Amino acid sequence: MLIQKRHPKRSLRWLAPAALSLLLASPLAAYTIYLKNGQTIQAKGKYQIKDGKAYITLNNGTQSFISASEIDVARTDAANKSDYGGNAMILDPGTKASADAPAPVPQQKRLSDMIASKQASRELPGPGRAAAAPVPDALRSVGKTRAGYPDFAGMARQPFAQSDVLAELQQFFHSQGIDDVEIYAGTSKDRPLIELTTPSEGAVFRSLGIASNALLHIRDRFPNRIPAFELLMMTPQRERAGQFVLTPEAAAGLVARKMDATAYYVQNVQF
Repeated sequence: MLIQKRHPKRSLRWLAPAALSLLLASPLAAYTIYLKNGQTIQAKGKYQIKDGKAYITLNNGTQSFISASEIDVARTDAANKSDYGGNAMILDPGTKASADAPAPVPQQKRLSDMIASKQASRELPGPGRAAAAPVPDALRSVGKTRAGYPDFAGMARQPFAQSDVLAELQQFFHSQGIDDVEIYAGTSKDRPLIELTTPSEGAVFRSLGIASNALLHIRDRFPNRIPAFELLMMTPQRERAGQFVLTPEAAAGLVARKMDATAYYVQNVQF
């Protein structure tokens, strides 16, 4: 798990809607750290190893660390050979690269890259995305997001009525190391609203994976009772990090790695 030491004068606004323009304008990360579980961390430079921990400086200046054993060292080193971090080879414009030079390893698309290339619609549902579902009468007073979805952050917090499902969900999230989770009634009686605190971009993608596993687990444990999760992610500063309706099909794709978590986020986040 990525442990963060917050900068005293900086707020983590990396996924809040108000900060999208900053995401688009920000430069590409200087160093990409690949983890053995398939996730990546964007850093200012190479990590430093000490006492079994890898200390990392994130792009926003935050100092963090993870267990060094989580890093895919070979992939990380190969992927960053072409970065301007000390190992890069700068060619004169008239010089051709050696035919023997290894081809750079393609880097995973970053969230900011995908937004910049307009692969996601932030205002209105586009082709291939489901339109916002009609709001039940009981929720007519709930506010809407900019794209017309029910605003999960503004909903009244009511306990989820299926106590056995609630207890199983709480135990599952805690078993995965997710303690900062709240589970409420969603927009319908068979949909739990799961609220997670996500202090970093990596935490968002990790939470998506854990929530996907939780949905598949609950549907196996309680067949035909839970059709979907309503998922709300918030930063520690209570800013939006994204909301989703997580379906079993999407959960299965994310768990089986048939669907990239970054692409899923960009295509399905409800702003």
